[in-house]
Amino acid sequence: MTKQRAGSFLVLPFTGLFCLILSFYSAADNHQKAELEELKRSILTLQNQLKNQRQEKNQLQNQIENVEIDAAKLNRSIGSLTRKIKTTTRQLKVLQDKKIKLGKRIDEQRSAIAEQIRSAHKTGTEEPIKLLLSQQGPQLLARTLKYYDYLLQARNQNIKQFTDDINQLEITAEAIKKTSIGLAKSKKSLEVDQKNLAANVQKRKTILYKIDKSLKSGNEQLANYQKQQERLETVINAVKKVAATIAPAKKKYPSFISGKGKLSWPVKGKLSHSFDSPRGGDLHWDGWLISTSSGAEVRAIHPGRVVFSDYLRGFGLLVIIDHGDDFMSLYAHNQELMSETGDWVQSGEIISRAGNSGGLTDPALYFEIREKGIPVNPKIWLGKR
Repeated sequence: MTKQRAGSFLVLPFTGLFCLILSFYSAADNHQKAELEELKRSILTLQNQLKNQRQEKNQLQNQIENVEIDAAKLNRSIGSLTRKIKTTTRQLKVLQDKKIKLGKRIDEQRSAIAEQIRSAHKTGTEEPIKLLLSQQGPQLLARTLKYYDYLLQARNQNIKQFTDDINQLEITAEAIKKTSIGLAKSKKSLEVDQKNLAANVQKRKTILYKIDKSLKSGNEQLANYQKQQERLETVINAVKKVAATIAPAKKKYPSFISGKGKLSWPVKGKLSHSFDSPRGGDLHWDGWLISTSSGAEVRAIHPGRVVFSDYLRGFGLLVIIDHGDDFMSLYAHNQELMSETGDWVQSGEIISRAGNSGGLTDPALYFEIREKGIPVNPKIWLGKR
């Protein structure tokens, strides 16, 4: 009795400790969620401020921005519909194959049942009674009756399977009909989006031509580049403040510095403009402009959290990732954003698709690496292509 009581007293502290540990992890998890929500609110405020700060009365710039944002939505919709059509087509193929197999099995079962009925008819229903009245030994009689029982069970089982397969065939046929209707609707929606995108592209070309004509002199073009640079610096400074409040990832990742000279390229393509090459006047390129194909997959060069995923005039659809230790990477001129503000991304994860948003003529990715907010040469950080 004394040992049992002592044992139960020992269990109580451990139970309390276990509950305390659970409550601690629950509180930590809630804290992480609260920090994530706070981060999203902070960045949303920043994005709203940027939208409100677009006070330039240049109607053409406003038009190109609206057209490119619409194009991004269309590209996203087209991408989603294309993936849906592929999935639905695969599902339809599976259903059609199932229908063919069921049809074959039903034909086989129909033949088997017909054969069993013919055999039963030949034998006659009175055959078991004749056996009972015969003078055969009990053991032989028992075996023969068991044989008839097996035949009866097999026939009943075949009939049940036959009925089940016919019901399944009807269900499959209905599923094929619904899937085909859904597939047709998706294809129609895709055609509409593609037509709208083609019109959007033509409209964009017209606006870009007008913008080029409006920037008649080299000085005007230079002033435009300077404004773009100022906007980016505003975003970087604001994002740095937000990034400083971000809680570290739960999983421990290698430091950004440890990947120096080994990081993968963000996109497949050819380098058009390198770091620190002249851009006009006193301006130089703060990163790389990589020519690539439209819709090319853009991948994160290192794990981190997306601290900006939105449109920025002059840079188009822009993604900024904070990698910790005062390092950031920037990916601009995308046609579609695949990651959202606040997302944790892994090295090599697709974060966007390359395009020509931000006023480019040809598809390309503008890529920067920043340390403490200052642009650094990607060449010393990235490995070979």
